[in-house]
Amino acid sequence: MSSTSLWSKVDLAVRNETESTAGGPSAASGSANKPWPGWKVWTLNVIGFLLWVYVAIKLLVFDLDSYVVSEHAPWGQVVIDYKFFIITGLAILMLLFSKGRRLVYLYVTFFPLVVIFWKIPKWLYRFKSWIAVFIVLNAATSFVHHFKFNAVSRFLALLSLVLIGVTENDVAMALSAAYLGIYFIILMARTMWFAIKPSHFLSAQQKLVKSLSDGSFTAQLIGVNTDLRDDSVQKFSAGQLSTFIANLSNAVLMSKGVYFWAYQLEKYRTSAAALIVSAFSYASLYLQGIVAFTAINYTILQLDSDSFKYQSAPSVIQIAYYSLFTGAGSSLTPVSASATVVKIAINVIGPLFLAALVTQFVISRRQVEQDLAASEAVEGIKRAGAALELRFREEYDISTEEAIDWLGQLGESFALKAISSMLGKLPPDYGNGSG
Repeated sequence: MSSTSLWSKVDLAVRNETESTAGGPSAASGSANKPWPGWKVWTLNVIGFLLWVYVAIKLLVFDLDSYVVSEHAPWGQVVIDYKFFIITGLAILMLLFSKGRRLVYLYVTFFPLVVIFWKIPKWLYRFKSWIAVFIVLNAATSFVHHFKFNAVSRFLALLSLVLIGVTENDVAMALSAAYLGIYFIILMARTMWFAIKPSHFLSAQQKLVKSLSDGSFTAQLIGVNTDLRDDSVQKFSAGQLSTFIANLSNAVLMSKGVYFWAYQLEKYRTSAAALIVSAFSYASLYLQGIVAFTAINYTILQLDSDSFKYQSAPSVIQIAYYSLFTGAGSSLTPVSASATVVKIAINVIGPLFLAALVTQFVISRRQVEQDLAASEAVEGIKRAGAALELRFREEYDISTEEAIDWLGQLGESFALKAISSMLGKLPPDYGNGSG
């Protein structure tokens, strides 16, 4: 069966009849789903945030509600003992007898998912910058790629801080302080290395697009159903035409979307995004360094109060100021060998940190390697786009430009808006299938 006869099965009159019969009740149903007022959204955000902060403290830090009850309301211990049954019962009652508020309860209950899958994408959409999208995707890719190291090392760092703050065992405090020192040195080395190393995000984009374009799911998504090619089908019915239009829309969106992604990646490469990401990395390193050295100096002071010379017992804030990489003029003076070694390390790391930060903004090596990696990734994505364009022609026997005209005649407004939005951000003749 030829593709020419496939297009001969398309009857615009069938599409027009389908639109006329399906266009009635949408206005009435739309009025019933009014958006929440701003004060309600803000209130639910605060409640959801506080609830999940409580859950995090409860699970990861200490038993907050038991502490509050034991210190301020001992008479409420029975509520703590049977809180599972009380909370479960209240949740069931609220779901049963508050029909209009079920969405509210779901919003608060799944607030972290609301933030990840709704608020962050909504914020990026309002920002109207694909560079911001790539920065977020870069951070997410880096988080997943280095998850094991980050999870283990940061957990041990937090555990060390907790032990230093609560334990009276000298060995535990000394080991915790030693780990924090090693942790910061490794973190500083990794930050500097990743600052000059081409981002894993760039190659991941090429692999992702290639796997999607070559995958069987994509073939099913953009291909024409075999039933529609059957010789017994002379004209598409309303249902068959809707299926055909959906396949055609997906195929055009996929083909143009690949080129759109490649172009946005080129813009990301030439922007200051890499420097912004590096600046955040160095800022995070600086803050973690202050915390680590504050904990180390606090440990030294607790183990031997004669390790420093001071007029009055220093507070944690004074120790933190002393631990700053530029903390000159502090009321603390190192006396013991361990305190002096740590102070020397702080004085060496400070200028080294500043030099690394300045070098990051002027060095050309990372930009050269970044450009090479990005160029290879972009060219790989373009090749995937060219392959999709070729598959599209083989499947539909027309170009994507001709398919866009057909979608206009078929009244597929949603797909046309998305395609027009992408094409409006592409230079003329970008991704014309030549690769």
